[in-house]
Amino acid sequence: MMLWENFCPIAMNDWKSLNIRTEILNALKLKNFTKPTKIQSESIPPAIDDQRDILGAAETGSGKTLAFAIPILNGILNARSAKSESDASDCDSESENGTGSELDSEPEVLEELDENGLGCVAVVNLPPDNYIRTNKKLWAVILVPTRELAMQVKNHIEDVAKFTNISIAAIVGGLSSEKQERILKKGPEIVVATPGRLWELVQRNEPHLMQLNKVKYFVIDEADRMVETAHFPELHLMLEKINLKKNNKRQNFVFSATLTMVHKAPYRVNIKNKKKIKKNLTPEDKLKSLIQLIGMKNPHVVNLTTVNCVTSTVKEMQIFCSVKEKDGYLYYFLKQNPGRSLVFCNSISCVKRLASVLSILKLNPLPIHSNMIQKQRLKNLDKFRANDHGLLLATDVAARGLDIIGVNHVIHYDVPRTAEIYIHRSGRTARASNIGLSLLICTPEKKNVYLNVLRTMKREKELPRFEVQLRTLQTFLACVKLAQEITTLEEKAKKETASTNWFNKAAEEMEIILDEDELPRGMGTSDLKKHKKLVNSKRKQLEMFLSTIK
Repeated sequence: MMLWENFCPIAMNDWKSLNIRTEILNALKLKNFTKPTKIQSESIPPAIDDQRDILGAAETGSGKTLAFAIPILNGILNARSAKSESDASDCDSESENGTGSELDSEPEVLEELDENGLGCVAVVNLPPDNYIRTNKKLWAVILVPTRELAMQVKNHIEDVAKFTNISIAAIVGGLSSEKQERILKKGPEIVVATPGRLWELVQRNEPHLMQLNKVKYFVIDEADRMVETAHFPELHLMLEKINLKKNNKRQNFVFSATLTMVHKAPYRVNIKNKKKIKKNLTPEDKLKSLIQLIGMKNPHVVNLTTVNCVTSTVKEMQIFCSVKEKDGYLYYFLKQNPGRSLVFCNSISCVKRLASVLSILKLNPLPIHSNMIQKQRLKNLDKFRANDHGLLLATDVAARGLDIIGVNHVIHYDVPRTAEIYIHRSGRTARASNIGLSLLICTPEKKNVYLNVLRTMKREKELPRFEVQLRTLQTFLACVKLAQEITTLEEKAKKETASTNWFNKAAEEMEIILDEDELPRGMGTSDLKKHKKLVNSKRKQLEMFLSTIK
């Protein structure tokens, strides 16, 4: 290992006390990361020097990825350099005698519990007949909640591992599992994965993943959402598998922006389970439960969350309006405030509807949601990153961890269901000490949800109102109304045409000739022509309106 003093003592002086290897420092300098962020400076020393488990909570955009990536890379490099004789002899003995192999060990038994605490025993991890043990060591497994975040984390680690020859792979859903099995056959030393796909491959007894309960480093990013059973049941099964055999050498890293945040369950849940509720969960209870679930050992806790929860460089505002006016206010804001904007919705149907309306208004929105194929999701993200005036419409699949530099505005088109979601959404702007705006659009029906979000964040006052010019707003509302009408008409025509085409195709296959009056009830050919004329008329009318607000 080269001495730190031999490497850029002036340019990289703030990294001096962190005991980081030269290979990593070279990569940090190349990326112009001249000093660590606060979460990095407080997490890396105990992780590297004392091999402590790390439990970290810090605001979004604070550099949490490198806070666990650097200690992992540093540890792998140190282990490679050391190559102690005792470790080598242990490995030789295991390969000769078969000890340590999953083939000769007892089958693993997992107990799956239902919501009532009852369970059944399942024997898992029985190797297939054609099992081939990989010769490459799996050092680290990093679990993240979304596919996009997995790809981003992989890329960030590769940047810092540029001069290390350490291989990193992303294993996510939405892509061919066979292709990802081929990637694992190459024996990547670090695997970044979403729980569902990783567990699927574990159940297939993928050889490289048979080392899962022997990994040296285990990371859960965005942990507060990840450990929710309803969202990621596979994670709980995986944690049981990993913790089934004690691995005292494993180092755990758990990070999120909202680890210490707690909130009451919805009122209806409290009423339904009132006999089971003893007391409100405290931040200490939440952390203790997390530590026990993951199997952490005396973790070093780094809590850098602020009182307001959202970073100070984010300006938070709100618009209060009726449901009918929401689209109009959104269009008004986007036109009056140019820049890169990210709009969050609570449902896929909302994203699709908004995409249609805003496309007609010529804003060129890029949708992203879990029902889209992975390649299209990544393609839309790349387009958004490349356009200084890009518009991304997303469900909360994009709310956590995604690092998109230069997002000027985050708009909560739908009020987020929890304070955690609000914080993670708002964290997509004002990253890396930049400034940004978080705008929440609230309707009377969602006022209680909005107030509950504020209470959870311990806010005593509502968000300041975003000022609008009412005269100008009326023009935008008129444009949006026309766009909504066009969307409705086009959707109706599309459904009618699809129904008629299907009926005609079925008749052709059965060699039946149909008259027009025998077609399904709905719009006939003449009605469709009239319908098309009406749409064209409204489009021309909209063009006139749009020409006045350019």
